[in-house]
Amino acid sequence: MIRNIIFDIGGVLVDYDWKTYLRSYGFPADKEDAIAKATFLGAAWPELDREAISIDEITKMMTAAAPRYAEDVLTVFHGAHNTIHRRDYADSLIRSLQDRGLKVYYLSNYSNYTLRKTQNELDFLPLMDGGLFSYEVKQIKPEPEIFASLLARYPSIRPEESVFFDDVAKNVEAARRLGFHGIVFRDLKQAMAELELLLAPESK
Repeated sequence: MIRNIIFDIGGVLVDYDWKTYLRSYGFPADKEDAIAKATFLGAAWPELDREAISIDEITKMMTAAAPRYAEDVLTVFHGAHNTIHRRDYADSLIRSLQDRGLKVYYLSNYSNYTLRKTQNELDFLPLMDGGLFSYEVKQIKPEPEIFASLLARYPSIRPEESVFFDDVAKNVEAARRLGFHGIVFRDLKQAMAELELLLAPESK
């Protein structure tokens, strides 16, 4: 029986549109590519979400990856909260699932640095039954340890009774290996249709 829904946040409940944000600077293509690889696509970004090292150390990693564009790398990084925009269905989706007797949680790779800057876009969090951000435990998806940390925080969650949604396939695969039901979130209609297939036997 499905009792719990666990959502990733970026790409599921909020837009994480770094490509449009980066293009807004109007950099030449080669420069834009270099900055993307130093920031959003670079080795430093997962460490931002883990937040086991300081923000200063993270920005040093980024500028070292594109020293020619160091100043612009820092500008892009410090404005990166502008990639996050709340999706208009977030509140109604959470409430509709809870109305069906389901508990709704979040499990997201998210830094405290970013959270402080995007709280207004995540104003649906108080509606949820709980959750875990990566920075809180210094672990990131798809590492199995972060799923274990969620289960430790909420002992009532059993993987076999839970559906995990994420827009990144490797994160969903990691959840499935641990016994969760997993759905790769491409859009709301597709994701909810797949959820209904899991819930259907219970409604008969």
